[in-house]
Amino acid sequence: MRRLFPTALPVLMLLVACTAPSPQPTSATPQLGPDASPGSNPSASATLVPGGPAPSGTLNGVAEGDGAPGEDEPGRFSFLCSSLDASPVVQLSSLAEVWAASNYTRIASCEVTYAGSGPFEPTAREAEAISTAAMPGGSSGNGLDTLLDVLRLCTRISDEAGPGGFDEASRGTLLASSAYCPKGPQGKIIAAWARGERFGDGSHAVADGVAAGTFQLLKPGAYAEDCAWTVTGSDGSVVARGGLAEAAKQVVLEDGQNFTSDKCGIWGKMY
Repeated sequence: MRRLFPTALPVLMLLVACTAPSPQPTSATPQLGPDASPGSNPSASATLVPGGPAPSGTLNGVAEGDGAPGEDEPGRFSFLCSSLDASPVVQLSSLAEVWAASNYTRIASCEVTYAGSGPFEPTAREAEAISTAAMPGGSSGNGLDTLLDVLRLCTRISDEAGPGGFDEASRGTLLASSAYCPKGPQGKIIAAWARGERFGDGSHAVADGVAAGTFQLLKPGAYAEDCAWTVTGSDGSVVARGGLAEAAKQVVLEDGQNFTSDKCGIWGKMY
């Protein structure tokens, strides 16, 4: 036995080494995916970098697929967005980036320009938006300017009745924007303007300019204390009139009537 011991010991050690479990990574060892880097936290929410890719997973709190426009190719258009506060102007490369911006609710508006490498050729979806937005006999060229206005309305409009707001947009442009970005942050608001269920001051023909139904003042204007509104029949007779107090309650509009609002603000249909 004394002669066999030196030989048996190495064999025994080899058997132990082969049966011992291989070392496993501890919880402190970073698990890196193909796009991860040391020190990154895959579970942490991404932060939007102006001009960079939008965070994956959500768009301004909306799950991808719910808010993303179908053909929002990064870099095809440039979105130069100004802020309501003193923040600097930010340049973004897609609607998804605009919607995902951490300060989206502070965006005043965005200027949209074509940034493609070659001449503009509309995709099928873009061509459909151009066709919807174009006034009868008013379409010319490739419709790029028309599409840029459709995209602009899809970004963010902070003042609905202000310069460049929904109140100034044509019915066709509103319909095109509503169809192009129905699940964007302001998708429902655009749709309401397109259907005539949301409108500002001015004179409106019921069923032609605005929808019939029961309305109330949703967003009083800067001079709402001087608000005055009138409902007239097809013969011009006054059906109803009032001021701010009545506007905050309800105003019934019927087909064939005309509704005039002055210094009131934005009206919305009640459901």
